[in-house]
Formats: sequence, C-alpha cells, structure tokens
Amino acid sequence: MTYIKTPEQIAILKKAGKISKEILDAALKLCLEGNTTLSINNLIESEMLKHKATPWFKEINDYPYASCISVNDVWIHGFPNQTILKSGDIVSVDLGVKYKDMYVDHCKTVSVGKVDNKVSEFLKIGEHSLNVAIAEFKEGNRVGDISHAMQSIIEQNNYSVIENFAGHGVGIRPHEEPQIMCYGTPGVGKRLKNGMVLAIEIMYTIGTPENKVLEDGWTVATSDGSLSAMFEHTVALTENGAEILTI
Repeated sequence: MTYIKTPEQIAILKKAGKISKEILDAALKLCLEGNTTLSINNLIESEMLKHKATPWFKEINDYPYASCISVNDVWIHGFPNQTILKSGDIVSVDLGVKYKDMYVDHCKTVSVGKVDNKVSEFLKIGEHSLNVAIAEFKEGNRVGDISHAMQSIIEQNNYSVIENFAGHGVGIRPHEEPQIMCYGTPGVGKRLKNGMVLAIEIMYTIGTPENKVLEDGWTVATSDGSLSAMFEHTVALTENGAEILTI
C-alpha cells in the first residue's frame, strides 16, 4: 500500500532523518583500517538508543543487527562481523531509524584509506546518480522516471545496476509501495503525489548484475566478485518539491 503522509508525519520523519544522518556520519568515521564491521554496527545501535530511536532492521524476519555493512563485492545486507577493514576496501553502511513509530532508511558507501582513481570515480558516479534520480521525484512524474534517471547515469559510465532488489516507500511502515527499481522506463509506473515518502536507493556494480545469496541467508554478493556500492536517502515530496530528510 502507498501511504500519503501528513505534514505532521513528515515533521517526525524529518527529525528521524536528522538522527539518521548524525548516526551515519559517526559510523562512516569508523570505516578505518583495523576496525571491524561489528564495532561500527555496535556504535550505530548505541547511538540510536541515545536518541530514543530503535533499529527497525531488527523487525524484519529476525535480522539480528542494527545495520547492514557490506564490504567490496558484498552488494547489500552484509552481516556486521569480525572482518577487519583494510586500506583499499569500500564499505556500504546501511541503517534504518525508527523514531516515534516512523521509519527512515539511509545508506552511503565510502572508501577505507587510499583507493585508485577508478574506485573513486565509481563511488562519485553512484552518488551523482542518486541525486539525479531524486530530482525526478516531483508531482505528476512516475516511478519509472526516477528509476530511469539512476539507470541512465550508471550505464552511461559502463557500470551495472542491480535488477532483483529495489528502493521503496517508507514512513508509516519500513517497506511500503511503490517499489523503485534501479532501472525503468520514463512515464511508466505509479504517479508521484505530494505526501509520498520514498527510500530512493541506487545499488550498482563495476561488473555484471548477477548476484548470489551467501550461506547466512541474507548477504548478497556479486557473482563475479566485482566491487559494488549503494547510496540511499529518504525523501519526502512536498509542495516545495523533493525534500531529502536524511541530510
């Protein structure tokens, strides 16, 4: 179901988004050589509790952590663990804040230490594609306009988008309609209306879009071992246009 949020609900989501940004910024500062992904997750959970928020990822099918932390070829849903980060890694930190019974979703990928120009450009293009997609979130457009925008930027740069996972509505529930695929056709899909709140996310890879679920039943990695990344914001559509809540 697609929920149209009231101004009061969007105000709560805006506060949740600010909490999410503060926590994600702190987590990204820990993406350093020698740290473990589990230590980053533990910081995220403790910071949520300090803000009187909770990690809604734990509400989904008994997922055991406050965040998903994906390294290098792990595309999404990476389990935080004792893996030690090393220089040259890229790390996607994905977290979901629940605040006053409202939900936001947020992710960013960063590099650890020094990476070559190819990797730096790869990350830069992903963030750019998300911003271009958000610009298509306007009243009267359709979901396909958002999806096509991100796909176009990624494929113009000879990368691949994920095909079997998607962004989604968010706010009253952690996952709402509509789905926002990372590929699409302009003018196709649900019409966008003021009051919608979407978790718009770009998931992409240097290699092919094929992927596999690992033994834990959650972690999704690229089949060819190539680097993958993800950028995501929760965005509300208001009378003033698209407003990024997690910034």
